[in-house]
Amino acid sequence: MPSTDTEEISTLLHAYGEALKSRNVDEAVALYTEDGVIMPPHFSASTGTEALRDSYTRIFATIQLVINFQIEEIVIMSPEWAFARTTAEGTKTILATQESESHANQELFILRRKNGKWLIARYAFSSMKPLVQNGIRRS
Repeated sequence: MPSTDTEEISTLLHAYGEALKSRNVDEAVALYTEDGVIMPPHFSASTGTEALRDSYTRIFATIQLVINFQIEEIVIMSPEWAFARTTAEGTKTILATQESESHANQELFILRRKNGKWLIARYAFSSMKPLVQNGIRRS
């Protein structure tokens, strides 16, 4: 596959990281396919534009992320499909309490080319923080 696919996907993923940092619902949702899915831990999957909008509205009303976003790999599987593995590390602030804690996720994106443009078709992530912190099991 042409290296431009990898470059386009890299640009898409960095735009997603910026949308997270700025808590911009419209920018985040615009990076998904119309049937896109987010699969966050501890919540049911959200499928489709309106469900994604609701999910990101809830997320961004709850937390502020200050993260460094790193692309670990991009694999082009066909002219229409690719996947990427990323990590995000930094600080998460709970807006209701203004309490901050370290943040570290590993993420998997399934990407689809629609109308010549790479978009997020599926997105799942999980914490890389230790399962037990301060003697308390986190999940």
